[in-house]
Amino acid sequence: MSRTPGLLSLGFLVGSIAALALPVPCQSKHPSEVENDLWYGVLETPDREFRFVIELNPAQTPTSGTLKSLDEGNRLFQLNGVTSNAGTLKFSLPTTNATYSGELDETGTHCKGTWIQRGSKLPLSIAKVKTVPQPDIKVVLTGTLNAIVQKLDVSFVELDSGKVYFNSISQKAGGFVTLKEVSPDGELTLRVPAVKGTFRGRYQDDGKTRLKGKWSQGLVSLDLELTAQTTLTENLNQPEVKVARPQTPHSPFPYQSEQVKVEVPDCGVTLAGTLTLPEDEIKAAMILVSGSGPQDRDETIFGHKPFWVIADHFARNGIATLRYDDRGVAKSTGTFKTATSYDLADDAEAAFNYLAGRVEFQNSLLGICGHSEGGLLAPLIAARNPKVGFLILLAAPGVNGEEIILSQGPLLMRAQGGSAAEIRKQQTIQKIVLTLIRDRQEDNGDLLEQRLRDSLGDDLENLAELTQGVKAGLKQTTTPWLREFLVLDPKTALSKVKVPVLAINGTKDLQVDPVLNLPVIRDTLQKHGNSKVEINVYPGLNHMFQRCQTGLPAEYGTIEETFNSVPLQRMTSWVLSHSGEASPLP
Repeated sequence: MSRTPGLLSLGFLVGSIAALALPVPCQSKHPSEVENDLWYGVLETPDREFRFVIELNPAQTPTSGTLKSLDEGNRLFQLNGVTSNAGTLKFSLPTTNATYSGELDETGTHCKGTWIQRGSKLPLSIAKVKTVPQPDIKVVLTGTLNAIVQKLDVSFVELDSGKVYFNSISQKAGGFVTLKEVSPDGELTLRVPAVKGTFRGRYQDDGKTRLKGKWSQGLVSLDLELTAQTTLTENLNQPEVKVARPQTPHSPFPYQSEQVKVEVPDCGVTLAGTLTLPEDEIKAAMILVSGSGPQDRDETIFGHKPFWVIADHFARNGIATLRYDDRGVAKSTGTFKTATSYDLADDAEAAFNYLAGRVEFQNSLLGICGHSEGGLLAPLIAARNPKVGFLILLAAPGVNGEEIILSQGPLLMRAQGGSAAEIRKQQTIQKIVLTLIRDRQEDNGDLLEQRLRDSLGDDLENLAELTQGVKAGLKQTTTPWLREFLVLDPKTALSKVKVPVLAINGTKDLQVDPVLNLPVIRDTLQKHGNSKVEINVYPGLNHMFQRCQTGLPAEYGTIEETFNSVPLQRMTSWVLSHSGEASPLP
């Protein structure tokens, strides 16, 4: 699962199971009117196996083809540079920078070669087949992980050969090598090294059709019940149920859109963005700054494009916007994974300065609209850039990252029906982890174990396993961004902001608690002399400003609404009410 726009929910790592080898699906389809060559092979990595079906069309010049990855939900990829002559077979996957080169046997039906991707070289043998081979399945165990931020359907597939694989059905990710152990007293243990996850359980019936146990991964231990299926299929290729997105804008548009490039000084990053320009008088202009995690210019999530919805609405009301792909995302250059909030603030300021430099806006009120972490970055820029004329803070933090993360856990678990004891234990572990990261002692395994023992006391079970799981979680979550985020206090920048501020949130936001954060934003601004502050809380809206039932991130994709019209209309009227305050830019 990709991180949702918003702030990190440290400890719920089930969704971050592994980076797929082939992350970008191909949209092209091969011609169906000719008989193609069908090849099959298994790419074996240390912790995962990928079954590939390669279909070549030798009737075309040059030869074309596609590769289907069965263990990624039948994702389809276009092949380039396909050659099959002089005893060799070669092709490349342009979307993933992968190549394959192999030698054909005398019959031309078997090829032994090498798959090269991201600096790794792996052996891959493929053979020409008439139909795709089906695995000899002995048993399929399926269940659902209630993973706090979403529910995940999973399965364990055991073959007649004795091999066992783990599949995350909801994520269309399978083929994870699994180690099976059965203790003398009947406990079944299934270890999945690639995701650092372990299931331990016991059969509940003589027929061995139902298992009850625990799934442990990183900082998380979740109940998991597995049921043996009578139909022996892997269930990775179920069709997606598409939910309507009625707010997504459609042409014709009563405004102009321009594709732009923004250079970020002194770091070699070029941001790609869309500038949306009203056709008539431009009353104000702003940049849109996305939440945490690598986001495209529309802040796309589960088919929703909230920034496009906002930009469309603003443009129809005389307000221009610039939205951009984060560094290292889509058409922007640079590397996202090493960037801190301060780096991202520099990117956002470069986008803002580009906006301020456009001749169309020389007499317009200019501002910044930031969502979630974007609402943390906006005051950083306004505190140092005199051209910023207003701020809109959407579900923005008012406290430091450590407080944000510690508040998220109980909110999410409570919404999922977690018990008070489970919430206390989880929060205790999170406090230990965050302290170790903040103090740069996350590699100190002895200290981690001692603090777990001291803090949990009688609640501590399987200390060695818990310590190992937490250490694995630390490795996955400790990044330059997180280190800075934990200690970055929004109040420092907010105390220097003197321009009008609109800060809004929803009552069912479980990622940035409005009760914790909005009063701090208001009080900090007013304490330091800024009286031009409006705070609004909208009943029934979640972190994405959708009308919802629970507020859980798992709901985001099931809701048709992208961005509720009530806060959107207030954002518009608020900006227009201040648009007459613009003065010539310095």
